[in-house]
Amino acid sequence: DAFMNFAFIAEAAQTQNAGARSYLLEGYLFPDTYEVYADASVETILIKMLNRFNEVFSDEYLLRAQQLGMTMDQVISLASLIEREAAAADDFAKVSAVFHNRMTQDMPLQSCASLSYALGVTKYVFSATEQGTESLYNTYKYKGLPVGPVCNPGKAAIEAALYPNEQFLADGYLYFCNQNPAVTSELV
Repeated sequence: DAFMNFAFIAEAAQTQNAGARSYLLEGYLFPDTYEVYADASVETILIKMLNRFNEVFSDEYLLRAQQLGMTMDQVISLASLIEREAAAADDFAKVSAVFHNRMTQDMPLQSCASLSYALGVTKYVFSATEQGTESLYNTYKYKGLPVGPVCNPGKAAIEAALYPNEQFLADGYLYFCNQNPAVTSELV
């Protein structure tokens, strides 16, 4: 498999419960603008996206992940939640701080983004039955990060996962509220 030549994909394949992931490349196909030939194969395009991810996720990011006690896969999983939860890039670092605070306190992340991914729907309110869905992506049922990323996060979300808002960390914020998903996130 050509994708296993990427150390980060090989590492993701070795994580606990890797077989429960929907798609091993999820999170690592960097969202960007690419020039490709009309007859380019899917594999060629995917490799181009993985190469771009490898360029973006720098040694500085790796070092910062180590400082946080996180693997690259954990950072990308967290960044994917941030990408989907925050309504605006300005909120990414604040949402990140909330998730970091929850993990520090061993609280469930309770991310709508992870449950939406598990159920294959996009919504912001879930019933108790839906919240009980058996899936390692379900952060209502299982503490910690989901089994893998729930989208392909961009650079801003990755940076937010690595550099959460220091003031929100210090103040111990544990919740945020999406008043209108198209407009803004409020932190409480």
